[in-house]
Amino acid sequence: MKNRIAAGIVLYNPDDINRVQQCIESVLEQIEHVYIFDNSVQPVQLLKTSQITYVTKANGDEPSCEKVNNVVNSSKVNKNYGIAYALNRIMERAQQDGFDWVLTMDQDSILPSGMIPDFRNRINSDSGRTAIFCPQVIDKRRAYMKAEKRDCVVNVEECITSASCTSIQAWKDVGGFDEWLFIDLVDNEFCKRLVSSGYQIKRVNRWVLDQEFGKIIPKSKRSQKFWIRLSQLLHNKNIAKFSYRKYVSPLRVYYTNRNIIYANRKLKAYGPVAYNNYNCKGYLGFIISFNLPSLLRARHKGQVFSAIVRGTFDGLSAHVKLWSPNNE
Repeated sequence: MKNRIAAGIVLYNPDDINRVQQCIESVLEQIEHVYIFDNSVQPVQLLKTSQITYVTKANGDEPSCEKVNNVVNSSKVNKNYGIAYALNRIMERAQQDGFDWVLTMDQDSILPSGMIPDFRNRINSDSGRTAIFCPQVIDKRRAYMKAEKRDCVVNVEECITSASCTSIQAWKDVGGFDEWLFIDLVDNEFCKRLVSSGYQIKRVNRWVLDQEFGKIIPKSKRSQKFWIRLSQLLHNKNIAKFSYRKYVSPLRVYYTNRNIIYANRKLKAYGPVAYNNYNCKGYLGFIISFNLPSLLRARHKGQVFSAIVRGTFDGLSAHVKLWSPNNE
């Protein structure tokens, strides 16, 4: 069968197992096989069918797949290997099993009904230079985020991994996901290499994924309207982010600071990487748009400040091999 599509889901200590089950079920309704990589400290107990393969790690940090009654046993998972490592192992296993594309999903995302048949039709008629088909992604808790109503296909520079359907050949051509990043900005850096290699990322606007980003609590309706209106008047999208309360994780602040420096050093010949996430164009804007609000919002400001300093130092001191398409 031409252009076979599998799905890959990375788990990490899910709070709601029922939501994970719903995610898997929504995928299995449209895709023949699902690969699950469990980064949880304690293995997550989920349904086992012949349509699911649990990709695991063996004692040498090497990936393995151990089948019991036609189902892979994930009992050896006891460490968080990071999102990039997990995605690479999923892509490798799907390639070994004869698949051509992989739909990657977050553990709490629900796949819109009918999206994969539509993506499959687009893949079959594609010229061959499309690396990713993706939907629009919004977080409904953030009142300022609105989906575009135009039913069209748009070439974009980047997308998140959740609900993105990625060509295994394109993934292989650019060298896969950068495992040094571990978490945060993994998708931005990967997309930058794809586009810089001449591939396209196509967003199909008719499909919209409701995706929750971070731990936030929306403020009152009146407060939300105030901050959103102020952001519109000042033409500054970051101001709208004050329409919700946010839990600031020092760990994520560390990785974001480290990785944005590393990624921009690695890909400096191809323009800025990931600054669009923070509605800015360069590193100074990143400090103002991300680090300063993180400090202001944080409960443990000392820990967050330390994370910023350590992340900055580690990003600057990391050994970086400059990337070019010819390197892969």
